[in-house]
Amino acid sequence: MTPDRSSTRRAHARRFSCAIDARWTRFTRALAGAGAVALIAAALAQWGMLPDPDPASEAEGFVAIAVLGAVLLAAIFAALWPVRPRAAEVLRFDGALWWWDRPGEPLAIVPEVFIDAEHWMLLRLRARDDEGRALGHRARGWLALSRRGLGPSWTTLRLHLFLA
Repeated sequence: MTPDRSSTRRAHARRFSCAIDARWTRFTRALAGAGAVALIAAALAQWGMLPDPDPASEAEGFVAIAVLGAVLLAAIFAALWPVRPRAAEVLRFDGALWWWDRPGEPLAIVPEVFIDAEHWMLLRLRARDDEGRALGHRARGWLALSRRGLGPSWTTLRLHLFLA
């Protein structure tokens, strides 16, 4: 008979200060700006305010290039807009459950690693019930984290997210 090697120990309680990554903020702004301009251009084309692109016509080709340039300029402008510093948000693990301390109030959450790129990850934070299960499918918040932003606590956070 093999001995029971399972442990009844719990993971240690930890606190992770998560600074808001300015690069992530700029990326999402650029994506939103480009999407808004592309949506406006599509609506104008649908209503007949922009000519249909025809490869035989130079004028219509210039309109298509101008629309693409406007989308690119909107993305660049949104990305270069200054990012206001915000208070760091805190993820707490009490040994059994996760908490998200935002400015204002703590929220009981279930963190899910949505994207993991080794040096960067995107967490989807979902509210949880008293038994630790996620409530619904809607995210209460998203948190973009980087190795550079978390420093020495990066590895510990990853271990807690994947193993605790």
